[in-house]
Amino acid sequence: MQVFVIVTATLFLPVLLETYARDNGKLAPDYTVSCPASEEAAHFRCAVKVAGHFVDTASFSLFTYSASVFVQALTVISMGGLADDPHTRHRLLTTFATIGSLLTISFILLPSDSVLWPLCIPIALVANVTFGASIVCLNAHLPDLGRTTPEVLLLHDALHTARSHLKATRASTGGRDGTGGDSLLSASQALVRATDDYNHAKGLATSRISSRAVAMGYAAGISGLVLLLVPIKLMGPSTWSLRCAIAGSGVCWGLGTIPASIWLRPPPHADVFAQSSHKPSFGASLAEGWRGLVRMLREWRRLPSTFTFLAAWFLLSDAFSTLTSTAILFAKTTLSLPTSSLILIAALTPSAGIGGAILFPKLQHSTLPWSSLQMLLLLVVMASLVPLWGLAALREPWQIYLLAVVFGAIYGSFQAYARTCFAELVPSSQSARWFGLYSITDKSSSFLGPLLVAVVTNFTGQIRHGFWLILFMLLLALPILSQVDMHQGRADAEAYERELLLESSRATDWDDGGEESSEREE
Repeated sequence: MQVFVIVTATLFLPVLLETYARDNGKLAPDYTVSCPASEEAAHFRCAVKVAGHFVDTASFSLFTYSASVFVQALTVISMGGLADDPHTRHRLLTTFATIGSLLTISFILLPSDSVLWPLCIPIALVANVTFGASIVCLNAHLPDLGRTTPEVLLLHDALHTARSHLKATRASTGGRDGTGGDSLLSASQALVRATDDYNHAKGLATSRISSRAVAMGYAAGISGLVLLLVPIKLMGPSTWSLRCAIAGSGVCWGLGTIPASIWLRPPPHADVFAQSSHKPSFGASLAEGWRGLVRMLREWRRLPSTFTFLAAWFLLSDAFSTLTSTAILFAKTTLSLPTSSLILIAALTPSAGIGGAILFPKLQHSTLPWSSLQMLLLLVVMASLVPLWGLAALREPWQIYLLAVVFGAIYGSFQAYARTCFAELVPSSQSARWFGLYSITDKSSSFLGPLLVAVVTNFTGQIRHGFWLILFMLLLALPILSQVDMHQGRADAEAYERELLLESSRATDWDDGGEESSEREE
């Protein structure tokens, strides 16, 4: 899937959409002369007529992306109730990935000189929607993967032993003072140590898996870019070369879905409805997704740290995703870089991301005695320098190559640490639903950033002004993120989890009692 992100979503799709618009656009202000190629039009404003209005070609790409993430948010909300069931989650992952890869491949059939070129809008929209839905299903596996590593399983057994020992000690002492009280205190302290060790190991394991996944995804994306560089150089800066590149990423996405579908298949007994005869229908599950969202939003008093993190994530995810698309379009339209140079930029960013995803966790574990949240705060501070650089110093093409390296190193670790922190703040049995809210927060905000940058660009004719908006969002998120209490957040999530299990147990006992009563009446 990361091939789609790096090759298509981050680079070629925004460029292709802008090229579709440019090939069918007119030069401002009279809109009578056709637009030249972007390499020849650094000081001209090009716009395309959409729904009776002329829209800047860079804004056209951003508006399309904004619409896709809005629909993506609605889709993720609706599937929240479905994705909590491991088997349904697996089917959704496979289905969305298959549809998305086929639509991505279909771009090869749509030239820019065709009267059907506006179909690029719905194709891009649905492809992005299916990708986002696939990622929700994929991220929902992260807590389970972290809990099932060998070292975490050993500490889980130790935690269970400590709890059993404390329970037995309480029963034997009966609350008496003296030696019994000392034994009870010792057992309580052992439980606290076992709990801290388990939570720490689980956080490190989840962080390690997340970081490795990001690094492997970046490696796959870079490999795809390198392979595509040769044919694009040979075919030149045409929509045909761009469409071939996007179709190639669709093929990689489809092929990569096969092992994921096989290895992430849940065991037959992994069914959240196995103990109940009331498995909801498809329509009821869709409605439950929206009801579940409302219920989750009402839980902010019980999980304050989780929702504080989501508030910061709302701003940060928007800032990072908007910065990516804005920088690519800035390089194409303002710096007039050719497609081959854009590929180099796109390759430098994930390459640096691999290094960042590996380097920062190593610094955390060996040099910096910091928590994952503190590392995340450091990365946000560093990221705020990127839009500031774009506003003050980004004037020459060589500067954006250096900017790509800096941003890539930060972004690779940012993604891993953000997922790691959130995974520790949610109830494990509802990880799919809470990661759905995580994605909803991401997509609902990511809809807003590109939209505002598109409006600013369409109004001023300068995409550079969009960096002000990105800088503001990053700085605004810092004080919110610093208020997250990870220790209390983990405790709140565990308490919430125990309440869910207790309610489920009571419901099961009630169902069993009702069935026995019915049998006696018969």
